[in-house]
This record gives sequence, C-alpha cells and structure tokens, in this order.
Amino acid sequence: MENLRIFFAIALTILALWLGSAALIVHFLDDWTQRGAFGDLFGSANALFSGLAFAGVLYTIFLQRQEIERNRDDIEANRRNQQHAKKVMDAQLKQMKQTTRLHALTALMEYFNRQIADPTSSEERVLLAREKRRETVAEIDRIIHRFNDDELDAMN
Repeated sequence: MENLRIFFAIALTILALWLGSAALIVHFLDDWTQRGAFGDLFGSANALFSGLAFAGVLYTIFLQRQEIERNRDDIEANRRNQQHAKKVMDAQLKQMKQTTRLHALTALMEYFNRQIADPTSSEERVLLAREKRRETVAEIDRIIHRFNDDELDAMN
C-alpha cells in the first residue's frame, strides 16, 4: 500500500511539472513559432528519457532473472535437505523398531528368569522357561548381528 502511495505522489508531481511548464511556455512566449522552436529543443531530451526508461526495464528484467535463479537454487537445496532428512528419519525409525523389539525380548528374559528362580515353579515349567529363554537369547543375538556397521554408516 505504501508503494502505491509513493507511485501516485511521483505521478502527480510529474503531471504538475508538465502542466506548469506548459503554462510558463504560454505565458512567456508570445507566438506559436517561438513556442514550437522552444519545444523542438526538448526532442533530444525525450529520446534520452525514453532510452533511459528502456534501459531501466532491461535492468529490471535482469534483476528478476537473477532472483529467479537464486530462488531455484534455494528450492533445490531445500529438496536435497529434505531427502537427507528423510533418509535419517527412516534409519532412526528402523533403529527404534529394533530397540523396541530388544526391550520386549529383555522383558521376556526377565519373566523367564523369574519363573526359573521361583521355588514354587514345577520342573516342567522351569524346563519350558529355560528353553524359551534360550530362544529369546538367540533372537537377541540375531538382531544384534543384523544391525551391522553398514546400517550405522547409513544413519550418518
């Protein structure tokens, strides 16, 4: 909104100067021959200002092109950053799943250890708990071996 006010102020100032110059020319120059000669003096000024306006338009186009290229570079950098963040998050998700599984298996091992240590457990229940504990330890071992150095490097 502020830019629009500035534009109108400049436009009104130019219009006022133009009308004022016309009034001064009519007041100080008596006949049309003198007025025509005086107006011809500004023909080259018109060409100069037209050329400067055209140069300004070309410069504006050049600046806009540079801005578009910078925006394109920023968008590409953001896309690369998002891809990297997605890879990191996928690796973290995989690690969290394995950690959760390990915690669950650890809780199972504690449960089986309590059954084995419980003096009221039957012999059959103790044997079954020992077998399940061995299976749980084997599963923990498989998970730890699956999570090798390549997967750790992929997270970085």
